[in-house]
Amino acid sequence: MKVTIRKLADCIGVTPETIRHYREIGLLNPKMRENGYYDYSVNDALVALLTKEMRTYGMQLESIRDSFVSICEYNKFLGHREAELEREIEMLRLELSRMHETRIYASCGVRILNKVEEFDGPATWAVVSINRKEGFLPDYGMEQWVKQLPFTYVSATIPLEELNYRKGLDLYSIQLGLGALIHYVEKFRLPLGGRAYYQPGGHFIRTCITTHDLLSLCPQDISPLLEYAEAHEYVFASCTGGRLLHIDHTEKGPLFYLLVWVRVDPKSTPSSLDKTLSH
Repeated sequence: MKVTIRKLADCIGVTPETIRHYREIGLLNPKMRENGYYDYSVNDALVALLTKEMRTYGMQLESIRDSFVSICEYNKFLGHREAELEREIEMLRLELSRMHETRIYASCGVRILNKVEEFDGPATWAVVSINRKEGFLPDYGMEQWVKQLPFTYVSATIPLEELNYRKGLDLYSIQLGLGALIHYVEKFRLPLGGRAYYQPGGHFIRTCITTHDLLSLCPQDISPLLEYAEAHEYVFASCTGGRLLHIDHTEKGPLFYLLVWVRVDPKSTPSSLDKTLSH
């Protein structure tokens, strides 16, 4: 049973151009008539259909052509591709989970703008690429952190010593870079060389603030946190964590929405800083 390229294309649901390409690279070997046209057989139809199926698994045409020689190689490829898809599915699940987390942070920023709430949270890491005093800093593996967005986030950190000794302080030595929950740091093996800030898990207070200049934060900017801590007799037990949630572009320039949190201890319990100083 022989048919023309047009008839074959119509019967199996592909374009004549696809069949012609398969023929040109050696996947199909139809017989040529004296008038220069080709006659395609049932075997050609089956090869074309199986090729289309193999393409859905991610195989290159050259590999498909060679796989007809050995079913073992085809089976090996399917095993590798299955493992790849499993990894892709795992990443998609992680991304979906991370998107859910980010949506919670964004809604949190709206809910507690210039207000304070308490929560229990996990440990985080932050690495620094910009600060107020030195400007842009050398690369300490930042590229690897950037590659893992959105599992990492844009961070802002205020050192613990400046939180605890804020009297007379005009501007904080704000540290800007990227942050991540500790399990993402461990999963993706993110480098922590250079300037890295660790914030242990525990009990936190947080607020959302807005500013036109992240490098010019002062105690007044995070006054909701400072006043709440004093009213509830909390002492700061770590540096702040900070996550840039959004940027609004206004006539006065960008307006940054920053979620700021800090781990706290009751005043009756020595803070981590006190414990360190006592040794």
